[in-house]
Amino acid sequence: MFSTATLTAARNKLLKLEASWVLSGLLLLEVMLYCLDEFTGPHSFYAPFYVFPVAFSAALLSQRMAVFFVVLSSLARAQVFSQFFQAGSLLLLAFDIVQSMLLYGAIAVLVMTVKSMHQRLLRYAEYLRANVRLMRQQRRNRASIRRALPDDADGIVRLAVSGAQNGDLSEDISNAVLQRTLATAFRQGIVEGQTVRHTWAGGQQKVPVEFWVSIINGRMAGFFMLYGVDNQQGSERELHAMVVADEYRGLGIGAAMTDFFCMHFKNRRLFAACKTGSNMMKMLSRRGFNQFCTAENGYVIIERHN
Repeated sequence: MFSTATLTAARNKLLKLEASWVLSGLLLLEVMLYCLDEFTGPHSFYAPFYVFPVAFSAALLSQRMAVFFVVLSSLARAQVFSQFFQAGSLLLLAFDIVQSMLLYGAIAVLVMTVKSMHQRLLRYAEYLRANVRLMRQQRRNRASIRRALPDDADGIVRLAVSGAQNGDLSEDISNAVLQRTLATAFRQGIVEGQTVRHTWAGGQQKVPVEFWVSIINGRMAGFFMLYGVDNQQGSERELHAMVVADEYRGLGIGAAMTDFFCMHFKNRRLFAACKTGSNMMKMLSRRGFNQFCTAENGYVIIERHN
C-alpha cells in the first residue's frame, strides 16, 4: 500500500509534467504563429491567432504564465506590425505594444475569470453532493430508530458491554453474572415500561423506563435508554445511556439518536447523564444541554435549556 504522502508526491509530479508539456506546446504554437506572420508577407495577418496561446495559458497554466504569454504575443505582434508599416516611430511601436497587451490581457482575464467560476461551481456542486449524501444518511439513521422489543434485550446488553470497554459506560457491566441480570431486567423493563433506579437524591425508586434501538440492515447499530426522574410518573426524561456499535461509529448514529430523543420529547423537561468532557457531553451541549444539575458516580446530570 502506498502512503498518502507518496500518492500526493506522485500526483504533484504528474501535474508538473503535464504543465511542462502544455508550456512546450504553447511555446511551439507561439513560434509557429510568429514565423507564419513573419515569412508569409504583408498579405496575410496572423495577429488574431495569438489569442490561442494566451487563452490556453490562462486556462491551463498559472497566472504568471498567462502574463508571460500576453507579453510575448504582444511583442511578437508589434514587431511584425512595425515591419509591415515600416514604422520608424518608437511612439507608434510603444502604442501598438500597449494596445496589444490590453487586448490579450483582457482575453487572459476573461478566461481566468471563467476558470475561477468553473472551479467555484465544481466546489459548490461537490458541497451539494456531500450534503445530499449526509441528509440521506441522516434520514436513514432516523428511520432506523424504533422502540425496543423484548427480544432486543440481549443485543442491548452486548452493546452495553462494548460501551463499557470503550469507556462510555461503567466497567461493572463486564461482569458476566451482571450481564445476565441486566438482560433479565432490560427485558422486564421493555415489557412493563418501569424499572428500579438509583435516584439523584439517593435511594431507589421505581420509575418509567424506555429502550430505543437503531436497526440497520437487520443489525443493532445502537441503543439508548431513558429513565423517568422519580416515581411520580412525571413527563421528565433522562437520557441515561447511549451506545453505538463499533462498526457503526462515525456514521451519525449517535447524533441521530440524540436528535430523536430531543425531538420526540421536545415538550418535556429533558436531562442527560454523561461523563465530563466526553464526546457525548459535547454533542449534548450543542443541543442545549448545558445546565448542570448534579453529579453522581463519575457522571454529571445536565438539563436542556429551552
